[in-house]
Amino acid sequence: MSSANPQTLTLRPIRPRGLRDDVHDALLDMLTSGSFEPNSPLTIDGLARCLAVSQTPVREALARLEDTGLVRRMANRGYRVAPPMSAAQMSELIEARLIMETNALDRAMSRNLTQLISDLEAAFADNIEAAKRLEGEGAMGDRETIRDYYRHDWDFHQTILNHCGNRYINRAVNSLGFSVHLMKQTGGTGWIDAPTAIREHRKICDAVRSGNRAAAVKAMTHHLKMVSRRMIPQDTTNPL
Repeated sequence: MSSANPQTLTLRPIRPRGLRDDVHDALLDMLTSGSFEPNSPLTIDGLARCLAVSQTPVREALARLEDTGLVRRMANRGYRVAPPMSAAQMSELIEARLIMETNALDRAMSRNLTQLISDLEAAFADNIEAAKRLEGEGAMGDRETIRDYYRHDWDFHQTILNHCGNRYINRAVNSLGFSVHLMKQTGGTGWIDAPTAIREHRKICDAVRSGNRAAAVKAMTHHLKMVSRRMIPQDTTNPL
């Protein structure tokens, strides 16, 4: 098999980061900050005028954002913000996280436990501070404070994934990140359970610190099942 000659290949030009990425990031920020109502239409012309750019980068950004699940393209009707997740979707999402994150935690504890403990305790400390800021804002805290709490809550779980030693588990769970965000938006007031989530994270930390892998997996399982119960409406069937 002969090697390819760069002079004979037809390559797409490599574009430096610029307007397209800035528009994508701006729209992503608007979507994750709750600037749009679920299921509301996203007009390319309106967004272009809002961002003071042409329609082309907006169209490209929306096409990319389809992959996150935060927007949907409707045939002959343009784009819309994703609708709220159904109870079945939320249950399936938690089930997927249970399978992967408990495995990741068990793997992480079998590797460099000392470093895992150090990094997880640091992430947990940041998680606590974010929860305190959220509590200080009152029940209707501002969007940035809520997003900050979400970010540190996810970082706690991400720390475990970073130590599991399997890039594919890490990548698979991270691919669920936007779905997790959408679930929290669907739950509406789910973030108010911060004190409860912090207590559950503390139990995970304590079990990891003790080196008891079975106890740690049990604590993670309990935490994710409780997230499911808090988020999914009580009048629906929840197998978890």
